Amino acid sequence: MATDEILPPACAFAVSVLADYTLDPEAVPEEAVEAAQQHMLTCARCKNAPQPTSTTAAPRRKKKVRRMVELEPFQQVPPEEPAAVGVMMAPEQTSVVPQADSETSSPPSPAAAAELSTALIEAPAPELPPDMLTCQQCRQVLPEYAEAMDSGENVAMLYPEVQEHLLACETGCLVLLELLRQEARANRKYRRHLVRNPFSVMWWEVTGFFRGGHVPVAPRALAFGTLIFLLLFGALGAYLGIRWDDARYYRPLQQQLPTPDGVGLSDGLKVYDACNASGYQDKRQAAQALTQGNVSKAARLFSAAMTAGDTTGCNSAEAAIYHEDLQVRQSGRPFGLVVVSFDSGPGSADPQGGTDRHILYAAYTQELVGAFIGQQQYNAAQMHTAGAPLLYLVLANTAGGEQGALQVANNVASLSTHTTPQQLGLLAPGRPPLLAVLGLAPSRLTQVILPILCRAGVPLIAPTATGLFIIDLLTQTSLYRHCTPGFAFMRFSPDDAHQSQLGADYAYNQLGVRNAAVFYDPSNPSSTGSVQGFIDRFTSYRHVSIVAQETAVASGLLDATGRPQASRDDLLAGLRDALQANPRPDLIFAPLLTNDVITLAQAIARLPLNQQPVLMIGGEFVQPAGLEGLVPWARQNTLTLPHIFITVSTAARPPSGADWQKQFYATFCTSFATPGSFCSGAAALDQGALLFGDSVEMIAQGIGPITQGRQFPTPAQLVQSIVQENFAGVSGPIALRLWDDVLVTSKETSPVILTLQGDGSIQIVS
Repeated sequence: MATDEILPPACAFAVSVLADYTLDPEAVPEEAVEAAQQHMLTCARCKNAPQPTSTTAAPRRKKKVRRMVELEPFQQVPPEEPAAVGVMMAPEQTSVVPQADSETSSPPSPAAAAELSTALIEAPAPELPPDMLTCQQCRQVLPEYAEAMDSGENVAMLYPEVQEHLLACETGCLVLLELLRQEARANRKYRRHLVRNPFSVMWWEVTGFFRGGHVPVAPRALAFGTLIFLLLFGALGAYLGIRWDDARYYRPLQQQLPTPDGVGLSDGLKVYDACNASGYQDKRQAAQALTQGNVSKAARLFSAAMTAGDTTGCNSAEAAIYHEDLQVRQSGRPFGLVVVSFDSGPGSADPQGGTDRHILYAAYTQELVGAFIGQQQYNAAQMHTAGAPLLYLVLANTAGGEQGALQVANNVASLSTHTTPQQLGLLAPGRPPLLAVLGLAPSRLTQVILPILCRAGVPLIAPTATGLFIIDLLTQTSLYRHCTPGFAFMRFSPDDAHQSQLGADYAYNQLGVRNAAVFYDPSNPSSTGSVQGFIDRFTSYRHVSIVAQETAVASGLLDATGRPQASRDDLLAGLRDALQANPRPDLIFAPLLTNDVITLAQAIARLPLNQQPVLMIGGEFVQPAGLEGLVPWARQNTLTLPHIFITVSTAARPPSGADWQKQFYATFCTSFATPGSFCSGAAALDQGALLFGDSVEMIAQGIGPITQGRQFPTPAQLVQSIVQENFAGVSGPIALRLWDDVLVTSKETSPVILTLQGDGSIQIVS
């Protein structure tokens, strides 16, 4: 067994270092040699061991010049701290390492080191008191003792047993203490107090994992910091996930549609219909090309806008009219002007959050479809005659307000006198004659602009202004007895009274209704007239009663999509009152805005099936296509809609064989019908498209086959020709007559009743 295996570790360390130093002084650190020599001088076992005699003297080596090492502060023994003296030496010691004569002392040879090792083994170990720590026990506590000393704590009081052992120990504990103190000084900057701030814990959790740092943390701070960190990480992950999902599946349009041009006249330079995004951009670029004089590019862009597909109800009638006007200008033939009023609908077209564009334009551009078909059919026939004049349509947008209607009426009056089209921003060259104005409905706007057109002597064709009070206004006001020759108000469609009377007859005879309630807007004469017509006809039957009369004033209120509506709370409160009437109403007649009608229908759908009254609507407000969305809404909410009936002026019906009807539906089905739809169904076209198509056909037949030798008729001559017309129109039979020289109506009117089917289709029932 080797001798160093039974030596104490410190003694074996000293013997090994001195032996290695004898063999190769350059391979042993000077600090290890000094520590070994110190141990040999202080260890009781090594002092008591007999010194071996060497038979062979080791070759004397030149002592290397050592640099002066500055003593550490703890090596200086202050007189007032005697406890610190025992840390490093016995009371009689005055230095850490006794200095030996460099000239006379030399390290032992390997043989002498072996003899010393044998002597140390045989030397008796110093005896310790029974209550004193052993070196093994001391070295377990020594790291804490060294760290406390480096921190400046009172180690004599904190570790009295270690202090007593170090004072009496003459082995390697002092050397180990010095090494531990050096390590404590090196690690001093990494020692921290307990972290109690949870946000500091979060910062360590983010950075500590990557740099491998360890920080003493209070358990409470660790719990709260980790919780906050997880919540923030979860919220950030959810946010990024939602943004990623939106970016992947809900990509917004790269270019927002700006607000279309407002009130005014246009034959290509302004854009009023922004329902279809692709077609809108093409029309904008075409207008820029016209401004730059690039006619061929404008024609290509208008053609592209006409073919821009859309299955949501938008159409390309505005682009089609501009394209037809461009061809009329390029033909070099004379032409007559017809101003077609376009109402962009109530609401806001602001792209930053206004009304949905399909709601704002889709229902109103249907009228432009009918006007274009009439213009195209007339011009196509005239092109077969050399030099025959053509029709030129100018669009006018009122934006659905009285100020817009007045501005358009004043522009029209200027065109009829001395103002050229170029002065109003139009492209039409020269001074073409103004034949008529088409539109300017509903009745409340018609009432405002009638005096202006009366003084200008311009005929107005307004088939969609069905208010009964317009007739009374024209026949009972003396102003209209003295209008400029050429003025006339033409309406060949059934008025509100005829529509409501048909509804009352159908309710009594076909539905068996005996008790009815009515809703109306007292601020709108057309709504009031429709309700009064229904009440007069319904009460003419026996054993019937009007159990409730409720009001719903629109008052300019707008819903979330920007559409006008009455107060929802007032409307629902009126419905509750009407349903509580005794006897309970079997039918509710409501000539209100489409938005208000939808509110009533949804409220009734939530009632039990046996308590739902029939809902009938009518007047010039209703848009049947707007009600088709009720069917998917009811299916989504697992509800049953009430029976809904609609009284309107006209609806699309199969052609009866007349040439005009065949031409109209042929053009509509090939150019404007939604792909996959039945192009001549009852709801395929809004009633405004049919009425506007017949209006342009009336003007075309009133003008007659104009040639180079025959000029356009004056407005007065045109009115006299129109009142003699009698033809089968797409809106119904037309047989006109003249009253009091200013009022033109039809002797044959045929309103219809539609119903909303369970599959979402609209059918004619009467």
